[in-house]
Amino acid sequence: MERFVADRMLGKLARWLRVLGYDTLYLGSAGDEVIRQELDAGRILLTRNRRAHAWLKRGRVVVIEADNPREQLQEVVRQLRLPLAAEALLNRCLGCNRPLVIVGKEEVRGDVPDYVWQTHAEFRRCQGCRRVFWSGSHAENMRHRLKADLSDLWE
Repeated sequence: MERFVADRMLGKLARWLRVLGYDTLYLGSAGDEVIRQELDAGRILLTRNRRAHAWLKRGRVVVIEADNPREQLQEVVRQLRLPLAAEALLNRCLGCNRPLVIVGKEEVRGDVPDYVWQTHAEFRRCQGCRRVFWSGSHAENMRHRLKADLSDLWE
């Protein structure tokens, strides 16, 4: 599966790639050395910087043309022919990018609102930042949005 590094102009795109299940680092204010390291590690650089072609000698670079995050996601998925699968959705932390692990309901008691704890059976926890995730209306809205935005590419 492809792994990405997104520059400071593509934070929303990074988040949506994580929703799709792709390992996507977001650089924020990181400098050239970090980009170099990540390209050397085999990640694909996603950038809006048209002068980023200088990075091509170090690895794969995709210069994103679109301004809108939805269109950016469509651009990356189409250009790289990324496979999209429902089972990969929402398996990474949207905040820190680490994989989520399924945890027992008792493990999250007190970490989620009482109503959520009482009405949901499955929870996932980020091993990095320790955030807890569950499949509520927000997750369902993301699924619907992705299927609408990427309907012609969905498996």
